[in-house]
Amino acid sequence: MIEKKTLKSMFDFIEDENQTSTFILIYIFTWCAWHNQLFSHFITAEGDFLTRLSTAFSTMGENQFILVLFFSCIIFLIRLAFKYFSYRSREFANSTDDSFENLREDQKFAKNSDIANVMDALTKTKELLAESKAREKDAIDDKNETIKKLLNLQNELDEAKADIAVLTKSQQATAK
Repeated sequence: MIEKKTLKSMFDFIEDENQTSTFILIYIFTWCAWHNQLFSHFITAEGDFLTRLSTAFSTMGENQFILVLFFSCIIFLIRLAFKYFSYRSREFANSTDDSFENLREDQKFAKNSDIANVMDALTKTKELLAESKAREKDAIDDKNETIKKLLNLQNELDEAKADIAVLTKSQQATAK
């Protein structure tokens, strides 16, 4: 079934517009467009206005009123649907703007704890970042100290190897 709100909206839309005169105008324009020879015979006929008018009406064949009425109804329904949907969208947009303004009005007077929560989270993140930077600096210092120790040990090892090589050669030379 149709919701009460939709039905009320349709009634408001229908009451806002005078549809009878609009339908008659659409019918007349559709009829004139359907029978375009009316204008061409009116323009090409000779004589005064009434003679031209009677000539134009008499040269038309069958009027096909049902077909013209059918096309007029289709055009009228399309126009009504377009107006109804534009009315509904305007109504929806206006109600959305009102609710947004009401929401903002409520936020002005209520205590907004979201900002305080965000600020607390930022402060905690800042502290964690400072701790992380300190740990990173300590790790880099430890790494550099370890590399220095390894290089010193490598130098001592190279010196020891060189001493051993010299001693081995001197022992070999004395043993010969």
